[in-house]
Amino acid sequence: MRTSTILFIFLLVMHLLTVLNTLLFGGNLNDLLFWFNSALFMAALAVFVYRRGIFDAKEAPTSEPAKKRK
Repeated sequence: MRTSTILFIFLLVMHLLTVLNTLLFGGNLNDLLFWFNSALFMAALAVFVYRRGIFDAKEAPTSEPAKKRK
């Protein structure tokens, strides 16, 4: 499954929780909803970082400093 699809699913679940809180519970689950949405966001961020391999890349080699013009 593509990374964008996984992130889109996380986004849909977050919006679904928000809509259910508003329609069914009258917005009374504020702190609980914030906690679940924060956890889903962190999971989405972890998936993105893992799939992109951001922290696996080696540092770019440092180039020699440019020579001064005379």
